[in-house]
Amino acid sequence: MVSNTSEGRNTYTPNIHHLLEQKEGELEGIKTLRELSDLPAPSETSVSIITPPNVTLGILEQAKALSVPALWLQPGAEDEAVIRYIHDNGMGEKVIYGGPCILVEGDGIIRSLL
Repeated sequence: MVSNTSEGRNTYTPNIHHLLEQKEGELEGIKTLRELSDLPAPSETSVSIITPPNVTLGILEQAKALSVPALWLQPGAEDEAVIRYIHDNGMGEKVIYGGPCILVEGDGIIRSLL
């Protein structure tokens, strides 16, 4: 994950390469985090997940254990096993999936809501 500060808020974006390789301590000069537990306040941090489904499952397990309040699975991060895990573990109210890519369509989504 990549830590960055935006408009006075800390934001964290998963770093797929880092999650798979776990070698780099930073990406483009920004400190990376290896686990959700490395977040300063996981129970107060929402996370956007941009990983293959087999990696997503592990992130969801961590998120549940750490009481992460909300997760947004970007397209391709979910499969049947991920969706089953979400429902079997009572995370349906905390996890958004099956929608548009917020990274690509986010500005348009915000404009449509205004």
